[in-house]
Amino acid sequence: MHCLISGGTGLIGRLFCQQWLARGDTLTVLSRQPDKVRKLCGEKAQACREPQEVDTPVDVVVNLAGEPITHRWTEKRREQIRNSRLRITDKLVRWSLSQAPRPRYFLSGSAVGYYGDRGGDLLRESSPPGGGFAAQLCRDWEAATLPLQQAGICVGIMRTAIVLSTRGGALAQMLPAFRLGLGGPMSSGEQWMSWIHEDDIVGLMLHAIDRHLCVPFNACAPEAVTNNSFARLLAKQLHRPSLLRTPAWLLKLMFGEMAEELLLASQRMEPRTALDSGYSFQFPTLEQALADLLPGNGHANKARV
Repeated sequence: MHCLISGGTGLIGRLFCQQWLARGDTLTVLSRQPDKVRKLCGEKAQACREPQEVDTPVDVVVNLAGEPITHRWTEKRREQIRNSRLRITDKLVRWSLSQAPRPRYFLSGSAVGYYGDRGGDLLRESSPPGGGFAAQLCRDWEAATLPLQQAGICVGIMRTAIVLSTRGGALAQMLPAFRLGLGGPMSSGEQWMSWIHEDDIVGLMLHAIDRHLCVPFNACAPEAVTNNSFARLLAKQLHRPSLLRTPAWLLKLMFGEMAEELLLASQRMEPRTALDSGYSFQFPTLEQALADLLPGNGHANKARV
């Protein structure tokens, strides 16, 4: 199969590209820096600046592009975050509809922010969206694929939880403080956190493509945890204490609205669609995931492809 991917040089994208190529499939990476694609994504990866440059039929489109959302949200930043997702999605949708033959499957990103701050509610794919900037962004991002669905193209929408990796993302940002024994819960720590191991996010993407999951699906592990539990288990894996609690007022002072919607929001997701479709998680519990990512005393990482 031939896959065209946007966001292929990001954390999730790089891992997906490596696994896709390892299966013997063909890959084209849409990138503003095509000269870096082979180094980041694999020697067999092709690169292009625009989808119109692709000269062979594409079976699968994977749409992961988007500016990082974990920064203070100024008005300018909000606009950049929205445009980086909606414009590339619209471009890929229009390109896909113009092709003959058309791609058979379109996997598009979304995020846990779709659900907003929901306390202890168990969030399945059928749960309604929440409120706030992140929720509206995800709703608009998902809605941008409607022309494909109306044209009969199979569209999977991946509502991604916190991806655990030592290569980047939330865990990598937490590690320095926790390794010094300075890590701990945020605010009360009672807010629910949904997460997924880096190997499972890629495994679930491949599963969705192979099974043609034409629905939104929660990309999270079966075991959501509270922030208190997350901090305790991370500190335990690193053989450090977890005593320092970051107050909500400080997080809001530092990060503004982003702190309320991302760092302090409570989202207890369940991967019901993934489980019902037969996906078997490699790391269903947080303890298993952290032991794999931070073996031994947490200072040496397991070799990965």
